[in-house]
Amino acid sequence: MEKLEKKKVLFLGGSNQMVETVKTAKELGIYSIVADSVSGAHAKKHAAAYHEIDPADINGLVNIYKMQNLDGIHAMLGDVTTWNALALCKRLDVPFFLPKSQLEDSAVHKKFKDFCRTFDVEIVNERLMADSDEKMDKPIMEFSIVLGEDAVQHGSYAIV
Repeated sequence: MEKLEKKKVLFLGGSNQMVETVKTAKELGIYSIVADSVSGAHAKKHAAAYHEIDPADINGLVNIYKMQNLDGIHAMLGDVTTWNALALCKRLDVPFFLPKSQLEDSAVHKKFKDFCRTFDVEIVNERLMADSDEKMDKPIMEFSIVLGEDAVQHGSYAIV
């Protein structure tokens, strides 16, 4: 993994979902910089450096990328930051890991679900509550209630 050592990557977003990615990058010797406007974003705790900046602030991210002489940009697929990463890469004229057409396909739920169905990947089925012109007089869906031991002891429950 010597090829990755001393590489500097900008990670857009510092949410819980990004923590393992930043930790893995660190283990591989990558200098990780997290960009997120949330001061307590969890991934920032595991990065070599961070910036409190909105991942949608493309101008600010361009400045960070150039000033820090970075080698790459990463964002979680399916997160809004993926679109920001695409815009940033386009602006910097650097390659992006996902063609725009594939990003659009993953963002359009029907296309994505159809794609999953071709490989027998389980998905959440959905149905319209009412046609756009139809008034909905009663709920047509039932929700199960999940009770855990702690929830029972505290008299609380969660609807899922």
